[in-house]
Amino acid sequence: MLSIGSLRSALSAERLSAYALPDDIDEVDSVARYLWNLALCSALQPALHTLEITVRNHLLRISGRIVDQATLRFDKVPCWLDAQPSLLANRERQAVETAKSTIASRSRPMTEGRLVSALGFGFWVSLCKKPYDQGRAGRSSLWPELATRGFPHLPKAQRTRSQIFHALDPLRDLRNRVSHHESVWDRKLNRSHQDILETIGWINLDLATTLRAHSPLPEVLERGVAGFRAQAEAIIK
Repeated sequence: MLSIGSLRSALSAERLSAYALPDDIDEVDSVARYLWNLALCSALQPALHTLEITVRNHLLRISGRIVDQATLRFDKVPCWLDAQPSLLANRERQAVETAKSTIASRSRPMTEGRLVSALGFGFWVSLCKKPYDQGRAGRSSLWPELATRGFPHLPKAQRTRSQIFHALDPLRDLRNRVSHHESVWDRKLNRSHQDILETIGWINLDLATTLRAHSPLPEVLERGVAGFRAQAEAIIK
């Protein structure tokens, strides 16, 4: 078994204290809440994973149809993301350069698939920001065509760049919190989970329906802190 002092030393007192509430029975409750948070993060992963992969692949595919790639010159990857001159704003252009450097450091061939995989979810969400309402380097803008062609199941009146960005950005933040091992237990995860499924459904209804039927999150949410108290007691002496 593990002492609370040893656990506090490993996690840091400040980190563990973030899982304590004034009306807790004892310190074991904070450990139970920590375990619940771990389970919540794990249960969110299928939905977050599916969202990120679906959105990035779909945005790339549809944007590739909007941009006339046949007239572009490329640096190292035959994809509009690596066009020269760049069609990206400075921050996204730098992200592409960093991604290419990462691929090169691993001595891997420069392919579109590897470039896409090396770009974080934040990059794709950034393509939904206002600068991409205008074309760059004399090329067509991504929006509003990306909204009308890329999100067929989003109600027509809501099919705008702004609507899509404001749906994706909070989910990007949640994804980052989960990936960086931060607390999510005190967030409205049921609402966020529904938002993830709804956003995936704007692109692929069948995928969203399947994920809704098999997601482990509702069960973990229902267990709550009390559902992890026995496990915490078994760990802490």
